[in-house]
Amino acid sequence: MIEQNFEIIYREFRLQLYQHIFEMIGERAGSLSATEFFSAEVIYLLKNPTITEFADYLKISSPNAAYKIKSLLEKGYICKEQTSDKRTFRIHVTDKFTKYYHSSDSYGSFILSKLKKRLNEQELQNVDFIFQQFIEQMKLEKENENV
Repeated sequence: MIEQNFEIIYREFRLQLYQHIFEMIGERAGSLSATEFFSAEVIYLLKNPTITEFADYLKISSPNAAYKIKSLLEKGYICKEQTSDKRTFRIHVTDKFTKYYHSSDSYGSFILSKLKKRLNEQELQNVDFIFQQFIEQMKLEKENENV
């Protein structure tokens, strides 16, 4: 039963997330496509990767990564900064993206508000404990990948 319930929750989270993203990106000149939004978000979440790190993380070719980055640069959602050794660039999101991305109705806050409406303080602490277990497991798996 837990697998079925998790799939129901996960599916609903994804649907609501996509709805939230499409509301944010809108249909206006200079707005991001869904692919561009996800690319910029990955850059943001990776905390200023190099182009190679971005491509490697997404498991895409360097030319494909360069194409995505060029589009985001032209629209002003990211910028490149040369590294101290002058051999490569780090990419990072601009204020234009963070204003776009960090609206007052962030998706994480939305999900947490749903939990707070339904659960009491003890139940929220139990959920937090489970979240902590997930975080620890993901850290362990990431460490094992890098070994």
